[in-house]
Amino acid sequence: MSKPVYYFAYGSNLSTKRLFSRLPQAQHVGVAELFGHVLTFAMLSKDGSAKCDIKPEASDFGKVLGVIYQLSETELSQLDCIEGERYDRVAKLVKLQSGQQITAYCYIANTFHSGEAPFSWYKQHVLYGAKEHNFPCDYINHIKNQTSTQDPDIRREKRELEIYK
Repeated sequence: MSKPVYYFAYGSNLSTKRLFSRLPQAQHVGVAELFGHVLTFAMLSKDGSAKCDIKPEASDFGKVLGVIYQLSETELSQLDCIEGERYDRVAKLVKLQSGQQITAYCYIANTFHSGEAPFSWYKQHVLYGAKEHNFPCDYINHIKNQTSTQDPDIRREKRELEIYK
């Protein structure tokens, strides 16, 4: 049996419905914080829209909230394929709500945009997850205030949001 690994989700996979639709055997562990970073929507996706990313923040206020999932090595390989070549998988030290620190993998963008916005369905995944895990109002508002755009592929939008019905 392979050793379980931890994954720190901070974007659309904050939503357990989204993550479990992709990796149904994953296990939700809890909310965690990654210090010294901030959440952005700066990754250029292959569909031409922006997706979440985290970037280093030198101030004492930089913090990204996320959700820890326990995955098998096989699931981690599947997630590598899902996240694609525009993200690099890196290990980061995060702090669980219990105070315990663990090392978890997360995906950091290596392809950036110059002005694109996320599709509204993508922003909904992130917002749904933040609300689901009771993130603070100011963090939720940061996500709400992110400009988004309508996906020209209406079928993709419908398919993406189907998990919430």
